[in-house]
Amino acid sequence: MKKIVSVLLTMLLVLGVFSGCSNKNNEVNNNKTSVENSNSVEKKETSSQESFKVPEYIINETEDSITYKDPLGNENTFKKNPERVIVLHSSFIDLWYLAGGEAIARCSGSTNVPEEATDVEQIGSAFSPNLEKIIALKPDLVILSSVTSKQAELKDALKENNIQALYLNTSYKPYESFIDTLYLFTRLTDKKEIFDTKIEDIRNNVEAIKDKVKNEEKPKVAILFSSTRSVSTELPTSLTGEIVDMLYGDNIVKGAQVEGATKVDFSIERIIESDPDIIFITTMGDLEKVNKRIKDDIESNEAWASLRAVKEGRIYYLPKELFTYKPNAKYPEAVQYIAELLYPEVFK
Repeated sequence: MKKIVSVLLTMLLVLGVFSGCSNKNNEVNNNKTSVENSNSVEKKETSSQESFKVPEYIINETEDSITYKDPLGNENTFKKNPERVIVLHSSFIDLWYLAGGEAIARCSGSTNVPEEATDVEQIGSAFSPNLEKIIALKPDLVILSSVTSKQAELKDALKENNIQALYLNTSYKPYESFIDTLYLFTRLTDKKEIFDTKIEDIRNNVEAIKDKVKNEEKPKVAILFSSTRSVSTELPTSLTGEIVDMLYGDNIVKGAQVEGATKVDFSIERIIESDPDIIFITTMGDLEKVNKRIKDDIESNEAWASLRAVKEGRIYYLPKELFTYKPNAKYPEAVQYIAELLYPEVFK
């Protein structure tokens, strides 16, 4: 009898051990499932943002602030939703309002200025802003261009007056810069949904145009930039050059790229040697004086008349509002404009 009781107790103990092991295994499996589900959510969130890479210059973002490394090498933390903002560049104010922001003052001029900012106080030109007026307005934030010398010079004075300065450079690869800057601005205005909807629409429209021409024969392109002082040739990193590159055009100076540069010195010999199919001309300054510069520097050369683009009448002066100033939300319009000139047969 004692033996039977002993056997029964042993069996009960064994069953208890297996039961405990089974429960532990279930706990491990449940935990594993929970972790897998958590990872799955993270992967989905990551995958939903694969089409856009957060700009490297955004170092950190919290619910209330964003830390940004500007083109001058300075790291600054900006509070979101600034109430008193001054914008010293017209293409920036266009973007700032596109991102849901408002300004208490801006630089002079009308190009790229949104209708809502037309009557905003003006405090000098982009090339000569009035520091005294800026300080008197007691802004929370001033948005400036790092490549405009008179604006870069304001850095120390603004810091001394406890005014935060947000410096930007959107000249290099402007389409990419436009997307990155809109991302930054919508984080500052705390209106992320604007970025998501606006960028999706703009990208979709641009990609649709690119799809129409991707299988066409690539035209050889020269892009000349002329001011009243000089003529240069635009690289694929310039505004027009980037659009031509997006549309598969063969830029004749693509092999002459220099890090950070958007233009190279003009060479009539290089143009004659390349004999482009099409020539685009972007201008800055008084158009009459610019035309004189082009006639003196380019058209006076006898070899100019022998170029294919000249013979076939494929020389185009591009509108300033799309190709000298930043098109921003009008990028699809700018891309369409160039696409129709590069591939007229496709857009008949």
